[in-house]
Amino acid sequence: MLSAVLDTNVIVSGIISGAGAPSEVLTAWRDRRWNLVTSLGILREVERVLTLPKIARRYAITGQDATDAIRLLKARAAVVPGTFTIPRTARDPDDDHILACAIEGHADHLVTGDQDLLALERFQGIPIISPRAFATILKAPR
Repeated sequence: MLSAVLDTNVIVSGIISGAGAPSEVLTAWRDRRWNLVTSLGILREVERVLTLPKIARRYAITGQDATDAIRLLKARAAVVPGTFTIPRTARDPDDDHILACAIEGHADHLVTGDQDLLALERFQGIPIISPRAFATILKAPR
């Protein structure tokens, strides 16, 4: 089965919006059409963003909603330890842990809306694609 790492921005967008490519990607994951690979660092970042006061207020996300989302992600995703390191690669060094997760988890794709990562196009053989491109791949007949 296809596997992918979702950048924090894709997970958060998919959770807070009921429409669009990030939401389609998360729905396909919940329907078990592909395997999510993530790390504890990504999950901490998702939880931090979901509980930001401006996000929580704007999208009516409670602390319990954030906890439930993280619990589901931990239960259903392949969570790598996040101890694998890579040399500085991304324009934004804070993105390197996402790349490392893809390598550590042997992901088929890295899915992001982050232009710094998308500019790389590929990392150690792993395509770096947008949520829309991944949603298209998921819809293709196999």
